[in-house]
Amino acid sequence: MTARTGLLAILALAAFAACGSEPETPEAQVRRTLAALEAASEAGDVGAFKEHVSERYADARGHDKKALGAYVTFHVMRNANRHVVLRIRDVVVIEPGKAEVVVIAGIAGNTPGETLGGFRGNVYQIDADLEDEGDGTWRLVWAQWKPTAPAELL
Repeated sequence: MTARTGLLAILALAAFAACGSEPETPEAQVRRTLAALEAASEAGDVGAFKEHVSERYADARGHDKKALGAYVTFHVMRNANRHVVLRIRDVVVIEPGKAEVVVIAGIAGNTPGETLGGFRGNVYQIDADLEDEGDGTWRLVWAQWKPTAPAELL
C-alpha cells in the first residue's frame, strides 16, 4: 500500500465514521460550554472565558459582558493558584436554543506570594441561562450566584 492509498483509506474511514455519528444534542452542547467556562476559569484565561459570554449578557448585579469580564479578571489577578471545580446539577433545554442550568462551583486560591497555608475557598450555586447563538454556539446570557455549603460539591 502506498502512502497515498493509505491516506485515502484513512480519509474514507473517517468520512464513513462521521456519517454514522449522531449529531450532538443541545444538552451536550451546553455541557461542553460549561466545561469550557470551567477550563478557562481554572487557567485564568479571561479572554477564553469571555468567548462563552454573550454580548447580550446582563444580570441583577448590573454586570454586562464587559463588567463580568472585569469581575473575572479581578479574581484571576487576586488568586495566583486557583482551582475551579464545577458540578453540574441540572441542564434543562426549556425551548429550542434556550437552556437553564444549575451548577455548584468550588473556587479556591491564594494571593500571589502567599504560602499554601494562605489558601482559601468558596462554594457557590450558580443559576444561569445560556442561548444558542447559531450553529450550536451556546453562550451565557444571564447568571446569578450565591454562597452554598461545601457539601454541595459532593
